[in-house]
Amino acid sequence: MNLIELDHVTKAFSNGLFNKQTVLRDITLSIRPGDFVVLRGANGAGKSTLLKIILGLLQPDTGDAQLFGMDPSQSTAKLGLGSVFQEVTPPSSLKVKELLALIASYYPDAKCPHEILDLVELTHKANAYPQDLSGGEKQRLYFAIALVGNPRLLILDEPTKNLDIEGQVSFWQQIEACYQAGVTILMVTHIQSEQNKLQTLATHIITLSDGQLATDKAPEPQSIPPLAQTENIHSPVQHSKPLYQLLLTQLWSESLQLFRTPVYLLGVFILFGLALPIAQFVGILGMVFSSALALLIFSVAISGKRLAIDRTEGWLKLLRVTPLPSGIYVLGKMLITLSVSAVALGSVFTLSAFKLSLFSSVGQALVLAISLLIGSIPFILLGFALGYLIAPKSLDAIVGLLVPIAIFSSGFPGLTVPDYVQDAISLSPFFHYKEVIQLAAGLGQTQYLWLHILWLGLYAFAIGYLANLAYKQDKIA
Repeated sequence: MNLIELDHVTKAFSNGLFNKQTVLRDITLSIRPGDFVVLRGANGAGKSTLLKIILGLLQPDTGDAQLFGMDPSQSTAKLGLGSVFQEVTPPSSLKVKELLALIASYYPDAKCPHEILDLVELTHKANAYPQDLSGGEKQRLYFAIALVGNPRLLILDEPTKNLDIEGQVSFWQQIEACYQAGVTILMVTHIQSEQNKLQTLATHIITLSDGQLATDKAPEPQSIPPLAQTENIHSPVQHSKPLYQLLLTQLWSESLQLFRTPVYLLGVFILFGLALPIAQFVGILGMVFSSALALLIFSVAISGKRLAIDRTEGWLKLLRVTPLPSGIYVLGKMLITLSVSAVALGSVFTLSAFKLSLFSSVGQALVLAISLLIGSIPFILLGFALGYLIAPKSLDAIVGLLVPIAIFSSGFPGLTVPDYVQDAISLSPFFHYKEVIQLAAGLGQTQYLWLHILWLGLYAFAIGYLANLAYKQDKIA
């Protein structure tokens, strides 16, 4: 079985309103177990586009792409894959050893992170944060990330970029060891000083120009290392980690990042705390609506913006070429957002109960808090979808528009509108959210409660589906 199979792949991108630029033209490529393939080409020739199609980050316009005999966009197709990308910025609040442990947790046959750190000569930086590493050390970290999953296939995009002479020597020693152990390698490199070494090591050297491939070096007989010919050494891994284990490690990672950004947490508590002075003058109705508004702003403006930053820095792209299912990633983010909201909301409700005596019982406060949190799920997912699709700077403007839209389309008490506008408002998720939390606060009629809950559930499903699709995209609008 070929590990990579491209069959008449074509890809074009819009160039203006009416023009398209074809980057790849009818590309056919097969990479077998044990191959060492070097891909060359000028800047803008389409090498990155070709790699993204192989990795499932982009879909071809025509033709078919397979990775380990599967659709490359499937998480299970990445179980035997390791990758090095250009311009990837890992989370600044995870230490080097924690980052490797997180990536290793996605693979069923991963290597020990400490062993990999020693291999790439980064053991002395295990407790450092990625932003504190030099350029060469960051490149070693990216190579460590590619190796920690014990890959059968390595895809490397300019892997020696920023490495000093010593780092390059160490890198090529590791590459030769991987190749002799039977690992298949696809490498993109421009560095002229490496061409002699590549002429010796590579089984194939191909050049991408004008959207087509040309072979500069074809494989010789018996060019595959003996270990690569071992039965099943390059067969795809058939089992993945249990979903609950993937979710737990994702929650651990998200929690570490959260507690190491105290300014972020402080901002969240200040946002929710604004409900207290409002409640002091308006009563429980003010508490309900100011808390709901805080949840909306937190979900879209704060959580969405963190996602957008991760996306622009390439971290989400790296996660998408691991076996982490997109649904687990989205669920982990949602549970962390709900947890932070619950703590902030609980603090505000506790203070209001003691200082303002707004609640008649603990049960009333608990029901109201649960209703606010569960009803906010569609808006949390909306924040994720926007974070995946929109650049960080644009999110502030989106929230500026969303807040008045939410207030108006909720049918806020006191607003007088024509009947046809009221009919349109009744379809809004903000309207059903308002009705649910009013009922929880004892301020509405209960005969339509399940209808409102059903509508919110439908919106959560639809927006969650959109967020999952958005996570799989590769470009920010």
